[in-house]
Amino acid sequence: MTSNPLPRSTEIQIEIIREERCAFAGCVKLTELKRDPRKLVEYLFRDNSFPNGCFLMTGTGVVPPSEFTLHSGDRIRITIDPIGTLENEVA
Repeated sequence: MTSNPLPRSTEIQIEIIREERCAFAGCVKLTELKRDPRKLVEYLFRDNSFPNGCFLMTGTGVVPPSEFTLHSGDRIRITIDPIGTLENEVA
């Protein structure tokens, strides 16, 4: 199965919900990533094979201020519109 890369205009959004309110929100477009995702994939597969697939983690490119700390119960949502939303709760 092959798929086309996401457009460089694609936006990654992050939202941290604390006590049902937004404690932090931010976004970044793929154009703002330091390295092109296609180039990262090229390097990943250069000397490695992944018969069962793999994940390439690039981070979100969005970082809360240094004084911000996650709390137990916070919900983190990362959304990429063509893909969907990943949500996790802090233990």
